[in-house]
Amino acid sequence: MNETLLDAAVFDDLVEHIGADAVRAIVEIFFGECRELEGAIAAAAAAPRVAARAAHSLKSSAGQLGASALAAAALAVETAATEGSPDLPPLAAALVACAERTEAALAARLNSQAP
Repeated sequence: MNETLLDAAVFDDLVEHIGADAVRAIVEIFFGECRELEGAIAAAAAAPRVAARAAHSLKSSAGQLGASALAAAALAVETAATEGSPDLPPLAAALVACAERTEAALAARLNSQAP
């Protein structure tokens, strides 16, 4: 799969505006939030409304960090959950996998920002 996990321009702009230490703190909070929301999304078939809300929150947070692939995956889950699509379970599984890759990419990007 050839996907762009991070929009470096968005991430670097955030670092420029609020500083690397603030972004590092935000990313750490995002990691915790992401793991919590992943749980709700992973149970999407059993609770589609919960999954839709969790995906919406994750989409917003991911977008602000430049995590474009994760934001797109969250939008797909949100849409599928809202529409009652049978594609919801595989989309939710794909989102969880994307979240794991995104966390690794964000951690690597943060390490490259270290003084």
